[in-house]
Amino acid sequence: MNRRAFVSRVTLGGVAVACTALRPSEASAAAGQFRMRFVGMMGFIERADHSFLVATPGQLTHHLTHVPFLMAKAGSPIAKALGMAPARGVVPAAFDTEFVGSNPAEYVYRNLANTSIEIVSGGDAVDNQATEMAQLQKIAPGKRVRGNIERWASTTVALRGGRLENSSGHPDAHKVWSFGNYRQRLTDAVNFTNERAATTIRLTSGTDVRTYTVAAGETCDLSMVSAATPDDRMNDPMKLVHSEVVFEYLVDAKPVIAECAEATGREVPPTELPFVTPTSASNGVIASERNFPPFTDFCFVTAILFGK
Repeated sequence: MNRRAFVSRVTLGGVAVACTALRPSEASAAAGQFRMRFVGMMGFIERADHSFLVATPGQLTHHLTHVPFLMAKAGSPIAKALGMAPARGVVPAAFDTEFVGSNPAEYVYRNLANTSIEIVSGGDAVDNQATEMAQLQKIAPGKRVRGNIERWASTTVALRGGRLENSSGHPDAHKVWSFGNYRQRLTDAVNFTNERAATTIRLTSGTDVRTYTVAAGETCDLSMVSAATPDDRMNDPMKLVHSEVVFEYLVDAKPVIAECAEATGREVPPTELPFVTPTSASNGVIASERNFPPFTDFCFVTAILFGK
């Protein structure tokens, strides 16, 4: 396991964790603002009206599974409204460096398998300032987006209005990665904010429908994570073996493995994945959990941009 450029070692829960020079947890929205943080492997598909569809990978037969879930502060109004629940053994810092130093007991979760979410904050168009999502129209020019993306994906989020910006949840974010001859900076986290306008969140899972409206000027924070269940190929932080998943968003593109000679990887504490198999549609209670050991991989965010 490559540990270049690690500058310190700490102990978390009795487990040695290698990490870069990280600040204490800053996982919170700006005062008077709604922030939804997207972390991990997912695709942002820009539509003709410049709204976005966010899709997490479907259940692939030839690759590792990505587990989608929501995470929020326990006791917060949005957590209560969306039916989120505690999950024993889950360590938020394992998924996002923003949560390094946080107390795991303060967070609750909801399974997003077979779930759709609509977030409306103003008009249709989203102000997209997130320049570090993997640009699929440049990585695989001329290839087509699969027509059944909404049925194929395990989770979809419709974004209308608001703003998207680069963020990061892993030390290898913002580094230059190569997909063959195409090179760009990649990130694994994107923040959506509401510019302090009223924002309505509608979550649908089977027969369960939940709605929460964030008032203008209300401070509100929510995270959506698409966490990879590791397999025995996830052992080289300089080669992203699950780049193959990116090309599942396209109909006829040949997979290209992303590489970065400067990537260091990140050891994370062992943690439970809050949801490995689907729960019932009516609640956020855990159906099953699974612990996975420290790993280094970097789950980057992808984009297919309209007219680019």
